[in-house]
Order: sequence, then C-alpha cells, then structure tokens
Amino acid sequence: MKVALARLLPRLCAVLASAALCAVAGAAAVPEPEQLAPGVYAVIAAPEEAAPSNHGVVGNIGILVGDSGVVLIDTGTSARYLRQLLAQVRRITPLPVVLAINTHQNPAHVFGNGVLRDMGVPVLAHRDTDAFIAARCQRCLRQLVQALGEAEMEGTVVTRPSRLIDGPATISAGGRTLDLLYYGPTSAPGAIAVLDRESGTLFGGGMVTMDRIPDLKDADLGQWQAALRSLGRIAPARIVPGAGPVFDPARLPELAGYLAAIRPAVEAAFLQRVSLGEAAAAAPLPAYRDWALYDSMHRKNVEQLYLRLENAYLNAP
Repeated sequence: MKVALARLLPRLCAVLASAALCAVAGAAAVPEPEQLAPGVYAVIAAPEEAAPSNHGVVGNIGILVGDSGVVLIDTGTSARYLRQLLAQVRRITPLPVVLAINTHQNPAHVFGNGVLRDMGVPVLAHRDTDAFIAARCQRCLRQLVQALGEAEMEGTVVTRPSRLIDGPATISAGGRTLDLLYYGPTSAPGAIAVLDRESGTLFGGGMVTMDRIPDLKDADLGQWQAALRSLGRIAPARIVPGAGPVFDPARLPELAGYLAAIRPAVEAAFLQRVSLGEAAAAAPLPAYRDWALYDSMHRKNVEQLYLRLENAYLNAP
C-alpha cells in the first residue's frame, strides 16, 4: 500500500500543480487595471487577434470609479472576460457598477453585455452600434467560439444595449460627468469616444488605436480624420485607445497619418491595374510596419479599399 502510494504521489502532485497553474493562468488572463488618475483605471489588452494564447483579451476597457458607483467603458470579448474584470473592480472598490458603455460594435468590446444585463446594469451605446450588434454579433460569436473554444466562450450571449443615444451627449453616472463624443460615421457608424471631465482622460474606443493598425472595414476615412482633429483640439490629459497603449494626445497625428496615406496608396495600385491579390504588396506603408497586425490588418484594409474603388469604377455612369 505504501509502495503504491509512493508511486502515485508524484503523479498526483503533477496533476495538482498542473491544475494550480491552469487556475493561475486563467486568473491572469485579464491584465491588472492600471491607475491613470484618481478613480480612473484602464485594462490594456494585447494588441493582437483573439486567440487561445490571449484568451480573447484583445480590447482595452476603462474603469471609472465615482462617489456612488463604477462606469465601465466597453465590456470585453466574453462573459468570462467580464467576470474576471468585475473581480478586479471589486478589489479596487466596493461600489457597484452602475453603467457600461459600448463605444462601438467590435467583438472585443461588447460580449460582456450579457453578464451586466443579468446583474441589472444598463449598457449604453449609439443607436447605430446597437443596429450593428443586432446584425452582426451572432456571426461574430460563432467565429469567437471557433477561435477560442467553447469553454472560453461559455455563457457568452449576444446582448444589445438597453440605453441608446442618437448623437453627442453629456451624462452623469456613478458621480462622474462624461462627455459622449460622436462625430457621425468615423471608424464605424455609431462609434463614440468618452471623455471623463474630472481627469481629462479620453477613452477613444474604435475611433482611436495606437501602435496597432486600425480596422477600416466600416470606416468613413474623411469623417474619421476630421474627428481625430476634433479630439486633438479637446487636448485631453491622456488617451486610452480601443487597442494599444495609453498615449499622449500629441501622437494622434500618427493615426491620422495612416488614414491619410492608405487611400492614395491604394488608388495608385488600382490605377497600375495590379490584381486584388497583389494590392497589399503594391501599397505598402513602411512607416507603420512596426505597428501590431501590420501584415494581416493592413492587407485587409488595402483589399477593402481596393474593392470600394473597383465597385465605384464599375458602377460609374
């Protein structure tokens, strides 16, 4: 009996150690919130595509703690992500979450909505973001289950916002005053940014990425560039992008520069009659080669703009 137990113990210890490591890894999936100012925190995620290695934690989330409650800026990729975030919030403050804001429809920012609905917490978004969630998020959810696995996405459901706005607004929530900044269709229809007046912290949502190539799939490039100029004139103390590191507003022209440069690069490739498959190679933007997702997202952006140009050409009178 003692011999059998002695033989079993190493295996048992290995199993227990493995389980403990898995638990630690799961607990560490969401980075610790960084405090940016009194009552202002941000969870800065990996600037990557959702994958098992990052648990789908690829979208930044803001946490605003006021005198009477907590406001979340975006809700993450899954129910699991949001529950882990709420556990971190409880370590910061005992105050309840009183509101969440979906800045845009991206799957990395809206799939914690269901957990909040079950808690009775309202989720606010622009009406166009709500329409995008209704039209697209079932497909997005299926894609995330394929990418991350059923266990990672367990309990995640498509949940639309419960409070809608149609334009810019100023609200008070949890004891903080927030300006909801809307400039029309920019990075996507319905995209908003959130300015916390007390700290001067701007949460850029889908309108702002930094050190990561932005997604132009639903973008109006002209209005987006105009919106970035308006955000710069606000002169916030700091900017928390939807993806990428917290940065000084002086860097906003870097993002605007990508938006300004990509269209003429694609137009030149189109006029050279290169094929769609060759377009990305024909329209490089080397100044942004070091930004995350350059190889994949820049290619997608070039191909999307190429197809728009081709469609306009084919349908011209």
